Amino acid sequence: MTILSRLLLLFFVGTLSVQGATRSDINAIEAAEHIRYLSQKIAKNYLYLFSHPQHTKTRQEIREMLDDLGKNFTIIASSTKNNDTKDLLKYLEYNKENLEELLTKKVTKDRALMMLDYSEVFLEGAESIAQEHHYHLTTEEAMLMSIKKDEYLIERLAKFYMASSLGAMSQANRKKMDVSAHELKEGLKIIQAYHYPPYLQKKKKELTTIWDSSNYILEHAHDMFVPNLVNITTTYFEQTLAQFALHHSKSQ
Repeated sequence: MTILSRLLLLFFVGTLSVQGATRSDINAIEAAEHIRYLSQKIAKNYLYLFSHPQHTKTRQEIREMLDDLGKNFTIIASSTKNNDTKDLLKYLEYNKENLEELLTKKVTKDRALMMLDYSEVFLEGAESIAQEHHYHLTTEEAMLMSIKKDEYLIERLAKFYMASSLGAMSQANRKKMDVSAHELKEGLKIIQAYHYPPYLQKKKKELTTIWDSSNYILEHAHDMFVPNLVNITTTYFEQTLAQFALHHSKSQ
């Protein structure tokens, strides 16, 4: 084999190695993003059950989301060789089993508060895993990730809103809620600044209108508890965000 052939072979193998590592990083980052989102939505739905215990559809949705949580654990486990990440996944899996057991019991204030704590555990775990994996995003990928963060933030805000009926809005939780509202507001500015095709340009105004209405309700959680309206508004907000996300997904 000539020297040139050896160099080409080394380059080819090295390229494959980088591509393989990048694909694994992407898988882990996406799975961590899903865990972050699911952690907030599961908690929000469970807290909703506190005021609507007979809502069987919501209970079933939580079970399905717990299954999705497990699937994302599996994706990360197969995408990482990091021992710390693997140990963290074991801990998160243990907590997931606790959530599944919690779902078989009557929803009480104490259990709802436990669910609130669990959601923060999963959130911290997801963010820790994401930090272990690095990937240089393209402009379209960065926009998509920003919108995915917006989806997580609206669920997080709705979660804290539901928690307000439990008297769980401590100073720390109120600060977390305010930070999330600020981050979502900044995320929406990014969408407003992007030049979309005409059909999505019209959706920008709609998105702002939905957020203004949602933000008003969230800011008055202490004296206006309307969980059904928050659920409906949150769903509609995410459906609108999904249209922007689809555009960036197709543009990659």
